[in-house]
Amino acid sequence: MKNLSDLRLLKETLLSLNGLIIYEDILQDKTISDFCRLLASITAEHLDRKEIWQAYFKFFRDMLGKSWPSYIVRCLLHSRNIFAEQASSRKSNGIDPMIRQSVFWDLAILQKLAAIKPSQLKTLIATRFSNSDDYDEDWTANWPEWDTGREIAEGKPSGFNELKTSLNAQQWLLAFRNQIIQKFLSGDSWSTPENFQILADFYRQAGCGILAEYAAFRVRDEGPVLEGIENPDSIMINNLFCQEREQAIIIKNTESFLKGYPANNIILYGSRGTGKSSLVKALLNEYVAQGLRLIQLRKNQIKYFPEIARNLENSCLKFIFFIDDLSFSEEDNDYRDVKSLLEGGIAARPQNVLIYVTTNRRHFVKESFSERCNDDVHAMDNIDEKLSLADRFGITVTFLSPDQESYLKIVEGLAQQSGIEIDQQLLRQRALEWVMMHNSRSGRTAKQFIDSLKAELAENITENV
Repeated sequence: MKNLSDLRLLKETLLSLNGLIIYEDILQDKTISDFCRLLASITAEHLDRKEIWQAYFKFFRDMLGKSWPSYIVRCLLHSRNIFAEQASSRKSNGIDPMIRQSVFWDLAILQKLAAIKPSQLKTLIATRFSNSDDYDEDWTANWPEWDTGREIAEGKPSGFNELKTSLNAQQWLLAFRNQIIQKFLSGDSWSTPENFQILADFYRQAGCGILAEYAAFRVRDEGPVLEGIENPDSIMINNLFCQEREQAIIIKNTESFLKGYPANNIILYGSRGTGKSSLVKALLNEYVAQGLRLIQLRKNQIKYFPEIARNLENSCLKFIFFIDDLSFSEEDNDYRDVKSLLEGGIAARPQNVLIYVTTNRRHFVKESFSERCNDDVHAMDNIDEKLSLADRFGITVTFLSPDQESYLKIVEGLAQQSGIEIDQQLLRQRALEWVMMHNSRSGRTAKQFIDSLKAELAENITENV
């Protein structure tokens, strides 16, 4: 009777998935789809031994290194649906009661799915084949079983902003998500007001859909669609030395932006290797817990900005569009798109969007002497139009190449952070020799020297072991 009851329960669970209201989109997930295939093969009227075998082991491969209940909750967190969008919208006035009721309905269904154990399935498979000609009671006995426990998140912080500050943005987002999963699974029932609030708070603090999965994004070449960056640069602000003045300006503007106060678009201008791009990327790691996200935009993708920004307008998150090393040739007219992007369009720039640009040219557009000597009566108009682009940014921060003493301070700071133990005078001497043999003085050159020194010292230790 127990086996008949299990068979009936599996059939009812599989059927009930078609009644999901809010979280219907998670059925498109490959792993959940593979599990549904497994249930369908086990509960089919006419059993197919090969299909059951293939479906079981395909799902088992999907679950390597994962917990089944935790995986389902992870899908809930990454789902993009009307509940998640209402909860994550900065214009939200609360969740519609009908949506709230539907969330409870869906959670009850999905808890039944999460509760199905491999041992239960193996027993049912063996029982259903017991009357067949090729019955082997030991057939499923040694099949491996996937994890049905709960993932344990690192540490035990009690608040959203209390995770380790040493984590980079993507690591922080992963750790925070695991905290939420652990909290969600701590109760006996999924469809409770507490779990409803856990989900709503997560969407409100981390966004929904792809925005909840990644902290940094790029734009696809084929159109205005974001894709997540798996391993964004892990550089931290405290890894950047001798740019206190520049940092103070940019950090103040960024913090005003995150607090909802007026903030300006910024040009980070200066020589190569002075830490312009590194500082922008470090902002993400510093302020990810406060809702900051970074979107990398190439020059030829500027035309996609209005549509992407419009799609992000209602999000609770804050977005910095980062255009690195922006410049234009004499014949390049794309700078007009940038001007429209900053000001001049009918639609206002969303309040949760800023643009930070790095460049090696003060006014972005390369000028030629011949252009200034052109007898075209409108020559100065053309020049003024190009120069006016930089004026549309509210703040320009100039990054100067370090003098020798500043360069050596950068080297010393990086060496200390890297745990390099070496005589200070020798370190300075080696650093100056590196500059003479390689690039000019800059933060990038200092980092390259420290990386080379670390490799040299590690190799010497290995040889002496």
